[in-house]
Amino acid sequence: MTGFLDKLAVWLNGPASPAPAPPRAEPPAPAVSADDPRLPDASRPLVARLLALIADIEARSQGDALMVSALTEVRQMRDSHLPRLIESYAEIPPAHRAEIFRQTGRSASYNLNQGFERMIERVETLSRTLAQGDLDSFADNLKFIETRYGKDDPLR
Repeated sequence: MTGFLDKLAVWLNGPASPAPAPPRAEPPAPAVSADDPRLPDASRPLVARLLALIADIEARSQGDALMVSALTEVRQMRDSHLPRLIESYAEIPPAHRAEIFRQTGRSASYNLNQGFERMIERVETLSRTLAQGDLDSFADNLKFIETRYGKDDPLR
């Protein structure tokens, strides 16, 4: 039970200030890099491109609640799907990778790169979709400038 002096102290000092918000956690570093020694040389540029596209979406989506879905998807791709794909490739003993070719008509590294390219296509599609609002806004602004200051400007 609070006494008169406690109530007076709250009244004079105001309500207790809320606890400071914990510092924002930085996104974790990718579990995979383009320099991963398990990757074939031809795969390294694809992984680098994929990671760069994901980082771009992360940077663009900071603080934008509408981008939570895209952010969740690319983080899942980076933190789970990409490492799992690389791990499953690396677990195939090199002496047995030729069996992949016999089964599919394509080498294991070709199939790996196809997987990376599909992931890149998905992230590029997400990026275009996210940029559509900015593109529309820019087009609207151009239309306004043309109407306001173009050849039909009534003040000319």
